Amino acid sequence: MHDIGKSGPIHHLPSIGAPPPLSVQYLGINDCEPGYRNIRKLAKITVFGFVRSGQGFVKVDNQTYTASRGDVFILPAGCRHEVASDRDHEKPWSYIWLNISGNWILKMLEAYQLLPHIVTQDRGLEHLFTEAIALAEQKSVDGTQDAQAELEVIVMRIIVGLSAALRKRGDALPSRVQAIKQLLDKSVLQPFDSAGLSSHFGISIKQINRLFKRETGTTIYSYILTQKLEIAKRMLLDSQMTISDIGYKLGYVDPHYFSNLFNTKTGVRPSDYRKIFSNAP
Repeated sequence: MHDIGKSGPIHHLPSIGAPPPLSVQYLGINDCEPGYRNIRKLAKITVFGFVRSGQGFVKVDNQTYTASRGDVFILPAGCRHEVASDRDHEKPWSYIWLNISGNWILKMLEAYQLLPHIVTQDRGLEHLFTEAIALAEQKSVDGTQDAQAELEVIVMRIIVGLSAALRKRGDALPSRVQAIKQLLDKSVLQPFDSAGLSSHFGISIKQINRLFKRETGTTIYSYILTQKLEIAKRMLLDSQMTISDIGYKLGYVDPHYFSNLFNTKTGVRPSDYRKIFSNAP
């Protein structure tokens, strides 16, 4: 991990006893210099962040997103994480972060359909992040167990709030984009059929992609690939299916192509991902 060019408080609230299914043992505030950059090559924690000021970039595997004042970002465990300041922005980048461990967090993100959403443009959740920091500042070591329980509630409130914001944003999408997204979600386990998509909506695939990206912020290919990779990760951890069977289930007939694609996008081969994270706390 490379982590330079920042200041700010860091709070440590260790768990007592056996590792809980969800805990926030580290949290803090990063006040970043223009050259700030932080990389985790294969993260075993999930990071929640709220941008207090300025603008930066967050990258999960090979996808880069912009995070500005008021945005919430999620960096899921099992991925390559990178965050960096935007050198050209007029204001310094500052964000609150929660490092979340335990095997519940990814299941919660999946249940609330948040895994594909790295950055959410929402200005109504800052109080939850500041509440977490205030809680960490107030608690002594003797109060750690109570603090963990309260932080777990805060994390769930953030998840529910993000889910509600995304539903509201989805309801606001133009009807054609909603229809495109619904069709993509239904066919995520099949090979991508650009001709069929174009025929279904009666416009060229270039027009569909331009419309989809304008309204959602991502291309159709990136959206589908992100969905497939997240499903693959859950299959690797929650089933005994072979790598070949998982690839085939996701529409990849050639198991070597699927394995190489997974490795290229996540930085680790599927078999290694299963070994690393199957026994992760």
